[in-house]
Amino acid sequence: MVDKIGEGPTPQESYKKNFDRAVKLFQRSLDGYQQSEIPAQKEKFKDVMDKCLVIIHETIRFAKGSEKPFVKVDQDYQNYIANENPKTLEQLSKDLDSLS
Repeated sequence: MVDKIGEGPTPQESYKKNFDRAVKLFQRSLDGYQQSEIPAQKEKFKDVMDKCLVIIHETIRFAKGSEKPFVKVDQDYQNYIANENPKTLEQLSKDLDSLS
């Protein structure tokens, strides 16, 4: 069935749905990354997280008209990847929670 004009999800609803999916997938990938001890597997999880960040970034820029909320998430993600420890993970998790 074809939607009539004015029916169906609005662009904002579509962006919100994609944003929520990207945040959840990022969080699941982050969990997998933490638990994995296999370098190739960790790299795959990192690749998924990187792609999710692109979606999160674009959605924030569209919805907020600014990239400012994304800067902190990206910075803390880079800190976590460079220095995997509970403190950097906790900060990244807080950032993700603030996006939801």
